[in-house]
Amino acid sequence: MRSVSILQKVILALFLFAPVSAHASSVFQSGTAGGRNFTLFPFWQQVISDMAIAQPEPVVAHPDPMHPQKCAYERLCIPAAWTSFLDSIRKLPRRDQMNAVNAWANTRPYVEDAQNYHVSDYWATPGQFLAHGGDCEDYAIAKYFSLVRLGFSADDLRIVIVDDTNLNVFHAVLAVRADGNVWLLDNQLQHVVPMDVAVQYAPIYSLNEHGWWMHSMPKITLGNVVISAGPSEDDRHFVQN
Repeated sequence: MRSVSILQKVILALFLFAPVSAHASSVFQSGTAGGRNFTLFPFWQQVISDMAIAQPEPVVAHPDPMHPQKCAYERLCIPAAWTSFLDSIRKLPRRDQMNAVNAWANTRPYVEDAQNYHVSDYWATPGQFLAHGGDCEDYAIAKYFSLVRLGFSADDLRIVIVDDTNLNVFHAVLAVRADGNVWLLDNQLQHVVPMDVAVQYAPIYSLNEHGWWMHSMPKITLGNVVISAGPSEDDRHFVQN
């Protein structure tokens, strides 16, 4: 994701709220709460709104391959394949559900927003992600709503924007609080691992349907160089004024 305006606003908020730095494993215990106003995060706000009105893909007992039933609008679609997958793991223990959701989502191809949607930054709904693949935040969003539909509380889920200090890039992952631990669901890892294993991840901000939290100040250069925005699998982009 490369929305300059979003990261600029986030940086301003970080200055205003001045949260302490935190390790990735402490996202549920640290950070300054920003409340339920998602003005700083319009892409996330739109995803939440769209998922609230999304409709199941029509299921036909004897589908006609020449005239398949599809959702009228893909962004507001709950794919039948997604529902079927979730039903197949609904009775598993929570850890097994997390592993299954992580592995299942990670089979989707990684595709840049510019290629998928011809814009620099876009947060896809699960229906769009399952149809076209996506970048790091799209994996995290699909996993988030998968676990919500499996009965996980949104209060135990956070989409976390991190600074990968090894690669010097922004990245998005899903953190899940379960069984007395915080777990990491990452499109770069096929298995769910404890969040404290990811020592290279420094959380910047996190969010769920109920609010957002600031955790640390990303390293930025002021003056004639600014960071272009957003958590991204890509390298940080420096834009000369």
